[in-house]
Amino acid sequence: MVDAKTVQSVDDRKQAICLASPNTFVFEDSTFEYSVFKPSKRFLRDFDTIFPSLTSKQRKELLVIPVIQKCQYDMVGLTAEVNHERDIKLELFVKWGRAIVQRILSIGMWADIMDPASGFPIFSEAGPSPYPDVQGTQMLSNRFYVQNIGCCHILFHPTWHSHIYPSTFFTNAPVDILLKVIAEVNAKLS
Repeated sequence: MVDAKTVQSVDDRKQAICLASPNTFVFEDSTFEYSVFKPSKRFLRDFDTIFPSLTSKQRKELLVIPVIQKCQYDMVGLTAEVNHERDIKLELFVKWGRAIVQRILSIGMWADIMDPASGFPIFSEAGPSPYPDVQGTQMLSNRFYVQNIGCCHILFHPTWHSHIYPSTFFTNAPVDILLKVIAEVNAKLS
């Protein structure tokens, strides 16, 4: 049995806990990588302005899943090819994410994905604050680093560097159920 002192120390932790190490799969010819984190209390501090409809219990159960897609082009660029690839990666993330969200909702749990272009949730009521995918991913995992390039923050993957398209998935489903749903949906979609 877990005692109150242990629970308190977990609640006060300042670091996210990785519940599922990076896992890679291919969806519609795009390489995706995701990992699952239980965010720290500090990380969740302002989530009521991102997801205002979540209850405090749902926020305490929240899992954050950074989803990275490998890109052909360096996403630092501003060419027509880069912009076209960004659009494709956004569409793929939304298509994949919608299938995961629908499945999790069908079993009575909450889930949503962020629109990486705006930082606002796609399926839930949006609050006044956007979620910063780049900074959020860096705060969760020390595998990534961020570089300021002009007015933009660019996330760098340890292998793919800046040839990535970052996005984020959120749920209050337990990690074992989330992983089963991802495997089930990926098998159906492939």
